Amino acid sequence: MQTETSPSPPVIQRYFEVSLFLLVTVGFLALASTGKLDLFSLLLVGGGLAAKALRYRRHQEPELSPQAVTSLTWFYFAFYLADLFLLSGEFQRATTHLVLFIALVKVFSARTNRDYLWLALIAFMEILAAATLTVDATFLMFFFVFLVVGVSTFISYEIKRSAEAARSTALAPGTGMAQRLERALLTTSLAVAMGTLALAGVIFFILPRFTTGYLSAYAFQPEPISGFSDEVTLNDIGRIKQNPAVVMRIRAEGDDPQQLENLKWRGLALTKFDGQRWFVHSRQSKVVLRSAGGRFYPPRATLRDFPPRARLPQRRIAYRVLLEPISTDALFAASVPLEVRGRFRFLGQDDTGSLVHFRQHHAQVSYEVASDVASAPPGLLRGIAAAYPEKIQALYLQLPPLDPRVEELARELAAGRENAYDRARTLERYLRTTFGYTLELPQEPHLDPIAHFLFERRKGHCEYFSASMAVMLRSLGIPARPVNGFLTGEYNEVGGNYIVRASDAHSWVEVYFPGVGWVEFDPTPPDPNARTRTWWTKVQHYADAFDLWWDEWVVNYDFLHQRQLARNARAALGWARASRQWFRQTRRSLTAQLHNFGNRLLSSPYAAPGGILVALILLALARGQALATALRARWLLRGGGVHSLRADQAAVLYRRLLAILRRQGYRKRPAQTPLEFAASLPPAELAGNVEEFTQLYNQLRFGHATPPPGRLAELLQAVQQWKPERHPAR
Repeated sequence: MQTETSPSPPVIQRYFEVSLFLLVTVGFLALASTGKLDLFSLLLVGGGLAAKALRYRRHQEPELSPQAVTSLTWFYFAFYLADLFLLSGEFQRATTHLVLFIALVKVFSARTNRDYLWLALIAFMEILAAATLTVDATFLMFFFVFLVVGVSTFISYEIKRSAEAARSTALAPGTGMAQRLERALLTTSLAVAMGTLALAGVIFFILPRFTTGYLSAYAFQPEPISGFSDEVTLNDIGRIKQNPAVVMRIRAEGDDPQQLENLKWRGLALTKFDGQRWFVHSRQSKVVLRSAGGRFYPPRATLRDFPPRARLPQRRIAYRVLLEPISTDALFAASVPLEVRGRFRFLGQDDTGSLVHFRQHHAQVSYEVASDVASAPPGLLRGIAAAYPEKIQALYLQLPPLDPRVEELARELAAGRENAYDRARTLERYLRTTFGYTLELPQEPHLDPIAHFLFERRKGHCEYFSASMAVMLRSLGIPARPVNGFLTGEYNEVGGNYIVRASDAHSWVEVYFPGVGWVEFDPTPPDPNARTRTWWTKVQHYADAFDLWWDEWVVNYDFLHQRQLARNARAALGWARASRQWFRQTRRSLTAQLHNFGNRLLSSPYAAPGGILVALILLALARGQALATALRARWLLRGGGVHSLRADQAAVLYRRLLAILRRQGYRKRPAQTPLEFAASLPPAELAGNVEEFTQLYNQLRFGHATPPPGRLAELLQAVQQWKPERHPAR
């Protein structure tokens, strides 16, 4: 059964319809690239657009009648309410579904100019929705394509409407004129889009910048990341570590990125354990006041009576963090943060020393931190007496009822160790060397996961190691707490920053030492399945470096960036002046050297022969083939084989003929055959000689016939000696 098709529409009508369809498709792809659409919407709309593309190819008419569109609209009005309150449960998602529904219906029913304008508006709504759902650099690519197709669509629409008003003859597709029109429209669209982007970029970077975030409330909220909330169940970190998504990017201030190696990015410390989950006893945060310079200085003491690290020399490092949108109010920093700078109205610090930022909407957060990462010497820690304050004992020695084997194991391992430091190191070494590392989660939850890990399964991920060490230390009367955060991550040598992914999530232990504070211990063995670098890693690093630039200079562009850009511009002007001066000095030096070299060369006895040799070489390179052809033709004309010509020698003579005619002002076009060229010559005498020469040349070259002896040479000589007649002036 054959499908009925309508006659092909005029070229401008077809160009406009295809361009408008591509505009809607690009808007949908930009929306789909955000990763916020459900699978059903992706398949339904994607399949519908693919089907419409096939029907466009066959020039088929719209499928849905106005009556069908009305019925579908009334049906979706009821469905929208169900989607809003029952299915999606969110205004943003339900409205996005509504936009996609209208787009799909209009694509299959558009007939009039009004329908076309509605489709263009829907495409704009799609790209606007994508802009509120993502800040990724991928959106830039889709936006540029959308801009090009949009310009093409509206230009072709104006041409179409003007042609309809003028009632001019329709231009059929496939003709040369139609193809030239399509190329002109595409070229104009690209030029206008590039100019628009360039102008928009200049305006973007010079306009005053205010970070109000008015539209952030309309974006979808990110999915919560378990492991960084007030309550953490064992296995939460294990689930995060299977996610490769980028969480943050960290760049060291200065030129030494190695100072960030092997650091841990501290997020949240946990205080109490009920046997299944760790939680924070109180998440009340104290507000850190901002200084006049816009910096926050968190207090170094989490408890007033014992200022931590009071007797340690400071090792200060500075770095910048770009935190992706994640559902946590924790800020990640290395060790002990000394000062923080960012676009925060308020900054808080809870009782565990964790940094908290008070924000209403989840978005990217960019901030700078200076941390003290000095490590306490083992000799100092071994000499500290175990005189813990009552507040520390009440909070960090709390334990639920445990399997008695846990405490027995802890005491057995700590036997003979006289101080808290050596006991902690012994437990850390035991867990790192005796147990295995795996991301496989237990099939079923256990009533006592710590005992199951220590005495039965004997393998797990970092959360089990840190929880087990903290529990065993508390059973020995040593205050300890697990801390959740991230490892250093992967260094990107292209962007000069560290990429921290969700798979870098980690949990370790902090042990309290009076007068020093909390000291870090990590009982987790290395992951045997660590990522290896390949050529694809290099490609990813280039892409991530662009993402970092995009996030830093576009998404988080503010007044501070404008000021830095102005400083760079002034520095660039100074560099330009220095460059011009350097070029002038270099040019003078080279000119003087060339002058001295020329004087020495001219005074040399080899100057004349060398100059002649160089001239011959240059002449051979520039006109070598033409000279060879001319010399060979002259040799043939002088009797060197002209009476027994071969086909290749005839070709040499014909090329000589064309060279003579070019000097006389007659040039053969590539599309002309030799006989057509001979017939096109206006002078009858010249045309006759050239035509006879051409016939003899064709017979010898393609017919393998032998021309009369010397006739080719006579004709060629006659053409060379021919002069146009000069008529006396009247």
